[in-house]
Amino acid sequence: MKPILLIHGYSTEGRNNTVQAIYGSLPDDLRKEFGESVITEIDLSRWISLDDGVSLDDVAFAMDRALHSTEHEHLLKSGFHVIIHSTGALVTRNWIKNHSPKPSPIINFIHLAGANFGSGLAHIGRGQLARWGRKIFGGTESGIQVLRELEFGAGKTLDLHLHFRKKGNGMLADYQVQEYCLIGSQIPELMRPLPIRYVKEDSSDCTVRVAAGNLNFAYICIEPKPEYLSSDGPLLTAAKVTTMIKLRRRKKSVPVGAEYYHASTGEDMAAPIQIPFAVPFETAHIGDLSIVHGKATREQVLPLIKSALSVPENDPEAYQGRVEFFREATEETFRQAAQLKWKWREWYPRSQYEKHAMVIFRIRDQHGNSVEHFDLYLKSDTSQAKDAVSLPKLLEDKHINRYEKGTMTMYFRLQKSENGFEDLLDHVLGLDLEITGHEPLSDEILYVPFSHRLEPDDIRGLIKPLATTVVDVVLLRLPSSKVFAITREG
Repeated sequence: MKPILLIHGYSTEGRNNTVQAIYGSLPDDLRKEFGESVITEIDLSRWISLDDGVSLDDVAFAMDRALHSTEHEHLLKSGFHVIIHSTGALVTRNWIKNHSPKPSPIINFIHLAGANFGSGLAHIGRGQLARWGRKIFGGTESGIQVLRELEFGAGKTLDLHLHFRKKGNGMLADYQVQEYCLIGSQIPELMRPLPIRYVKEDSSDCTVRVAAGNLNFAYICIEPKPEYLSSDGPLLTAAKVTTMIKLRRRKKSVPVGAEYYHASTGEDMAAPIQIPFAVPFETAHIGDLSIVHGKATREQVLPLIKSALSVPENDPEAYQGRVEFFREATEETFRQAAQLKWKWREWYPRSQYEKHAMVIFRIRDQHGNSVEHFDLYLKSDTSQAKDAVSLPKLLEDKHINRYEKGTMTMYFRLQKSENGFEDLLDHVLGLDLEITGHEPLSDEILYVPFSHRLEPDDIRGLIKPLATTVVDVVLLRLPSSKVFAITREG
């Protein structure tokens, strides 16, 4: 077997932690699972995440230099496997994007609770109380720049993942890297009393939402039709938009702006490849149930790791065969979760496994600038059948990115488990999606609103259990005729 490189997550290095303490029993578990004679070597990386001046680009560059050092350059020549935990996913994906040749020397890339679409703890970790706590008790800073890329809806992180969807940059097709995602859906008992929602969310592992760890994400781009961006096309003026908005206010049923936009999966995007994804039973991010070193989780986690590491280099057929193996492991998890009973010391444990989904709306104008002042409406007619479900009622959390205020992340509960797991989207109502922008500093700038009717099947196609949907919205920003005028004299 080719060498295995382990890459840890945010804050794991602490102040005095040794690499052995960081990775716990995982190296020994791997040797026991595969045999000392089979594993060529296991390399334990250590990287700085808690220095406020260090970014993930810095870490990826430093990783590249370490791999090119005399001691480790054989990894680049022979090829190697990577197993990451948490933020190690963004470090490794950054390295592949910015530094790896095509094909990449990485063969199998295994995510253990990869924080691919962020963590709710990122913006909490940036707070003053958390900063002082680390200074006093941990002797470290908070890692501001790393936390910025870990926040829900971070644009740089979204662009990182979209890079591998673009034609010519496919993780499997072009880099020939075979990725696998494993993430638990359990909360350590000691963390349940904490008054912080992001350490005890349902469908999360106490740090990363299951949907945020799954790289099988959907992507939709809503943008102006090309003719309205061209000077040669039909002229859409700010005055016409103003009239349209006034009409909308008088007659609520009048659609606004839908005819000026179209939706697609992106012109330069390739069809997504299914990535093996599994949710091991009773597995958490840290503690005794840790996906990395928890003793009670070895029986669920190690067979999945072994299955991934045994896939030969550049073998798409064998790789896609693991999709079903991982799916079966997830189905077994939910069969076991369905048997969980109420315990008097904790909340109903079965609800921890109720499937959720994330939807990230990133709203920009045609120049690529974030639209910081916007309204996003999800409106359903709730007067219909009694057993029907309104999507807004399933919303559990929404977050506006602190650095890119035009980005909103929504978190939806898609199941209830009173009598087994019932899929709530089976009864979802249709809704009207409406997005409007506003420029508070000038009356001479208007955004063309977007509205669209989503029927129940559209909603079920957009929102997927245990997964993320990224929606890029490009609002057409129009200047009035006063912003630039030409007057002829003579």
